[in-house]
Amino acid sequence: MELSAHRNHRNLKYLNWLRKQPCVVSGKKAECAHHIRLGTNGGTSLKPSDYFCIPLLNEFHTTGSSALHIIGEETFLNHFKLDKSQLFLKYLSQYLLEVFDVHFQLSGSSDEELLEKIIALLEAKNLFVEKKKKPKTKSKTDSPKVSLTENDFYQKSKELKRVKDKELRDKLKKNKTVIKATSLKGTEFYENAKELKRARDKELRAKLKATKIKTKSSSTGSDFYEMAKEKKKAQEKEMRDKNKEHMSKYRKEQYRKMKESKAKASDNI
Repeated sequence: MELSAHRNHRNLKYLNWLRKQPCVVSGKKAECAHHIRLGTNGGTSLKPSDYFCIPLLNEFHTTGSSALHIIGEETFLNHFKLDKSQLFLKYLSQYLLEVFDVHFQLSGSSDEELLEKIIALLEAKNLFVEKKKKPKTKSKTDSPKVSLTENDFYQKSKELKRVKDKELRDKLKKNKTVIKATSLKGTEFYENAKELKRARDKELRAKLKATKIKTKSSSTGSDFYEMAKEKKKAQEKEMRDKNKEHMSKYRKEQYRKMKESKAKASDNI
């Protein structure tokens, strides 16, 4: 079976184990597991099977100048002379031996056939691995729980509280005094205050009336107004004269230029 015909298997345990293996380039402890897309069942926005991975340092995965994601998978594999199928078989067989204590023979068939067999074996092992069940914890006390309301102490406390509350209500009822608010209107104090306010208001109005200034004379009939009016007329006349003079000069200049242009035109003819 070709690698592209395999299912997109997912095996987190295998990936975690693979990240602890030596890097295929440097031999140091790997930091990540890269999914090989070249020639496998991966594609655009489709991650390949978890069994088609190799362990790498971040330097050779993404960050370095010769990182796989920078120069591309094909160039990377050719540059470091790596055979992806042999690497897949190596790590899968090693995983089987370490985790399941199963020795897989890596000979007698092609790499594609060996990969098909070892992946099928791994999937079967994963399928029948039983998860450990947590033992049920026994309760600390086997005695049944007693409700608080059924406790004698609770009942006695409740009754005592009722008695004290009743005594307090009776005491408040006896000492309760109703305070009726009486209106100040009609009392001697109210009338005196009202009279004093009237006197103050009257005094204030008188002061305002005495200090009020009425200006009846209009400024339009004053000498200042007449002088300002004459000055404005003189300025307007001066402005009109200047405009007339300027326009006459402009027209004369235009007439002179037109005359000169006609003379030049006649000379050319």
